[in-house]
Amino acid sequence: MRTWSLQVNDSRYIFADTAFVRISADTKQPPIDTLLTGDDVTVTAITDKLLTLKGLKGPWLEIKYKKNGIDKEGFLWQGLISFTPMRRGDTKFVYAIDRHVDSTIIDNGVKTVSRMFLVKLKVVQAGKLMATSSCLVSDGEDANFTESKIMSGLGLSNVQNIITLGFNGAACGVPSNFYYFAWMNGGRLVPLPDRYTVGDAGAFYHDETFTFPAEKNGQPDMIFWNMVEEVATEKVDKKGEPIMTVTKDAAKYSWDGVNGTFKKEGK
Repeated sequence: MRTWSLQVNDSRYIFADTAFVRISADTKQPPIDTLLTGDDVTVTAITDKLLTLKGLKGPWLEIKYKKNGIDKEGFLWQGLISFTPMRRGDTKFVYAIDRHVDSTIIDNGVKTVSRMFLVKLKVVQAGKLMATSSCLVSDGEDANFTESKIMSGLGLSNVQNIITLGFNGAACGVPSNFYYFAWMNGGRLVPLPDRYTVGDAGAFYHDETFTFPAEKNGQPDMIFWNMVEEVATEKVDKKGEPIMTVTKDAAKYSWDGVNGTFKKEGK
């Protein structure tokens, strides 16, 4: 699983709703313990034994953890744990790839099947699973790495935090995709508009940005989307560099903090 950068001694959360800890790296072994979403584990070893479940292939891990004040250890599959942990106070934001899914498109009688990752984001508060949301991410080069961030509500009404999940390929010509979620007062997790950036030096560049209410030029309960795209022409300047054509676009979304919904407005 390419987006699962993992090292020995990394601390992670349990991602699955329920994860069975086993005495060895084998599903035929009876569980010796049960862990739940958001429980803390530390990876002590990454084994050579692989397991494929839900279209995902990954190794078994040896872990250590604490339960009821007792230090314990055992084995579980990598697909049961989260990406890099995120936390604010007693609230944990737990995300990882849940499974592979197929997306089928038929255009003029031609069938195209795209392989996608279903990524889930879960919110655990004081040990209790509060909310879950998801997004679909391409199973391509643009999903080689992942990053995440917790921000304030950035001025959106009734929003405690905005969480961004990023997936990218860290290479020229490979998009970086960013998915936004609003964690609301009252325990709701709402997907917001997403954006992407991609570029190839000297050839093209596409960048999308958001402006939230609390940011410069922001307005109450509005999310502004701006896009700048540059494409090289056949002409060059005095330094021999290609002359770029520049295209700009913009859109705005209104946020309803009572119902937890957004709507794209006319330009």
